[in-house]
Amino acid sequence: MSIQDEALAGRVRGALSQDKRLSGLPIMIRAADGEIHLKGKVDTEEQKVLAVMVVKGVPGIRGIVDDELVVREGGE
Repeated sequence: MSIQDEALAGRVRGALSQDKRLSGLPIMIRAADGEIHLKGKVDTEEQKVLAVMVVKGVPGIRGIVDDELVVREGGE
């Protein structure tokens, strides 16, 4: 991971942790060439959509991969 990707991942982590609806959720972030990969489990589809929206608001993002960010069984 390049220094730019590390900085980008840090900004994404910060943005997610500042949102009260997402802070504390087990979302892992990996950056590669400006693309953010989200992995983990959220409680609802709305949280997944919100996480992607928050990440899109971080400057420097070239793309988002969220196929490994899943809604828990029994979630909405």
